[in-house]
Order: sequence, then C-alpha cells, then structure tokens
Amino acid sequence: MGRESWGRNEGGQPVRRLRSYHIMLGDLVERWRVQAMRTLQGWATEKRTLRGIPVTLVNTRPDIDSELVFRRLDTALSLIERYQSNTFTQIRQDFSRIHVARFPCRGAFFPDSRTCLTELTFTVNPDFTEAQVASSIVHEGMHARVHAMNESDPTQRPDEERLCRQAELEFGMAIPNGEAIVQRALESLALGDADVAPVIDWQQAQQAIADVDARATQMGHNASPPNSRA
Repeated sequence: MGRESWGRNEGGQPVRRLRSYHIMLGDLVERWRVQAMRTLQGWATEKRTLRGIPVTLVNTRPDIDSELVFRRLDTALSLIERYQSNTFTQIRQDFSRIHVARFPCRGAFFPDSRTCLTELTFTVNPDFTEAQVASSIVHEGMHARVHAMNESDPTQRPDEERLCRQAELEFGMAIPNGEAIVQRALESLALGDADVAPVIDWQQAQQAIADVDARATQMGHNASPPNSRA
C-alpha cells in the first residue's frame, strides 16, 4: 500500500499513481537527516579571531575539545608569524577566514570566498605537530596567492601544486625541527603530474569520513586524520 496520486499518461489521459510507503519513508528520513545535520552544524559552530584572522570552527565531533582546536591552530599561526613573517602578512591579506571542519583532506582553499579550510581531526591529532598544521596553512596560502594574482589555471594544476609544496619546503627549512615537513615536501615534489595533483572521488571520500566519525562517536576516541596529499 502507499499514497495515491493522479497524473497523466502520454496520451493526456488521467492515470492513478501509487507511491510505496517505503519510498516515502526513505524520503522523510533523508529530510530529517539533512535537517539534523544543519542543526548540529549550527549548534557546533564557534567563531573567534586568531592573530588578526577570523576563524570559524564547526566541531561536529563531541570527542574533540574545541579549546584544543583553537589552541593548536593559534600555535600553528604563531610559527608562521615568527619564522616567515612575510608569508603570514600575505596570508592575512589573502584569506578572508580560516574554516575548521571535517573534510576529506588536510586543507583546501576556496577562491570564491577566499576561505582556507583546515581539517578538524588533522588539527588536533597528536601524531602531527603544530608545525605540520602550519605547513598545511602555508600550502593553502600559496594557492590563495596564485588566485589573488589571477594566475591560477585549471589545466596547470600540477605546476600550482608544486609551488605549494615548494612553499612547504621553505617553511620546513625555516623552522626548528622541521625535518618531517621537509621530507614530505621533497617526496611530493618528486612525484609525477598525476600523483602530485591527484583526482579525488569526493563522494567516496565524504562517505569514508561519515563511517569514521560514526565509529569514533561510538567508541569515544578521535578518528584518524585524513591521509591526503593536500
């Protein structure tokens, strides 16, 4: 059984249509899910300003301490400000804000809104230092600089990505104990075009995040951070 409705066939004659209850229920559950996610994100959103940069945190993970997110992010920014002051000045100019949220990779830059995204679990994962978080921000800062200069070309993504890796390399060499940053940057710079700027299946990546978050919430532990090249 299901809900009855009327329509017309190809000949213009009225026909009765029957929509099964399980389909209607599925649609209703999906609407509830979307609304619940929007409500959760609104409830979990917090805004601050760190070192002159507006920061928006969307902490949808109850097992992650928001204060720890802000503290580590501030330390990361302080490293850029201290050891590459010119880069920090440029970042403050090119970023409209830093947005911290769950995402399939460590970081991203959205040119339309000039927003730098820093991934939530990566930011707080103790396996990564604040310097590595800073390096990711430097990486996205180079994307921002390229876009600000109107030199971004979608057909030249590998070249732009190498500029970002070079920025990471220089940052790693400028700070104390930056060996891990230098090593990762050098390894990335040695990759071919297809690997240095890989094509990501975003739908699959988002599903992987949802699966990890569901397990982490049940277990009460932090999920593993994205293992992305970004």
